[in-house]
Amino acid sequence: LKWHSSLRSARAMEGDAASAPKHPQQLFFDNVSPATRLLEKRRQMYEVQDALENQKARFAKDEETFRKREENLRAKDLQLQHQLLSFNKFLQDNEAKRRRAETRAAEEAAQIRQKEEEIRELEKQLEEGNQQCAELEEEVARNMKYEQFLERVKDTSEDYAEIQDLVTRHETLESANRDLVELQDASESKIKELRNEFQSYRKEQEMEMLAFTNRIAVLSGELDDARKLRQQFEHQVDEATQEAMMTSWKSGRILMSIENLYLRCVTERGKNILHATTTMDEDVAKKDESGQEESADSFRRKALNAKRQLSVILAFLKDFKEITEQLRSERKGEAKQKGTALEAAKPHEPKITVVEAETRSQNSGPLPNVRELSKGRDTNSGSGSAPEAPQ
Repeated sequence: LKWHSSLRSARAMEGDAASAPKHPQQLFFDNVSPATRLLEKRRQMYEVQDALENQKARFAKDEETFRKREENLRAKDLQLQHQLLSFNKFLQDNEAKRRRAETRAAEEAAQIRQKEEEIRELEKQLEEGNQQCAELEEEVARNMKYEQFLERVKDTSEDYAEIQDLVTRHETLESANRDLVELQDASESKIKELRNEFQSYRKEQEMEMLAFTNRIAVLSGELDDARKLRQQFEHQVDEATQEAMMTSWKSGRILMSIENLYLRCVTERGKNILHATTTMDEDVAKKDESGQEESADSFRRKALNAKRQLSVILAFLKDFKEITEQLRSERKGEAKQKGTALEAAKPHEPKITVVEAETRSQNSGPLPNVRELSKGRDTNSGSGSAPEAPQ
């Protein structure tokens, strides 16, 4: 409704705008004075102002008309909304009544069905009760002969005074039989379980015997390997023992050779040389500083004694080397003196003869020194290999 009213108001405004007077047309004067033009402009301004005032009045009148129309439309809209609410409430009440009626009809139909089912169940129970009564009557008719039999047994036997005694005796025997049957079943099941346990135990024992047999075989193999390893170790021990014996034998020979060289140096050439006494004093001082006493047969004691003897031999060798060097230097000096004497005795000749004399003297001088060095090398080769062995 609001949309239709706004559409109608827009169309009315368009019609009013079309019917309203248009703006006055301008007049164009090409050859007029400025005052005339100013008057024309004022005239046009007044006309436009009048048109604007007329249009404002028309718009105000239209606005008042549209406002009244809008208020009427709002009143109608409110009336329609109230009518719609009342009608909606009326529909909801009718719907609720219809639902209550349907619910009540469904409940009554369910009750009717339930009652019909109860009637059928009761009729069925009645039929079953009648059938059971008929069966019981038939069973009573069939069991009458047993009652007659029990009556005859009671009359013929003096142990039972009443039929109930016979029934009690029968129930007792039946319960005893039932207990015996249960006991037999339990015994059979227990025997079966014991048999199964015996079979499983037997299998376990067989598996253990097999495992022990395998273990014995493995241990036998390990024992053989251990014996082979022991033989290898014994062989290695024998080899190590032989090697130790050989080492001790070589060490003994080295120590004996060192001692022989030491005795030769001390007894033959060391009467006036005090290298041995100085070395012994140094060993005594070291022993006093260490404060340890060792047995005479210990290898360390022997090694220290050999080291002391080697130091003495080294001192003698150094002395021998100094003596040989001193002799070599003295012989060189004597050869030089002989050469200078020969040069003084001969007349002055060219330098060629002097060079020959010098070369001859130099060639003849060192021969004894070479021999002495060869002897020294022989003595050193005989005694020089001994000091390296203890290391």
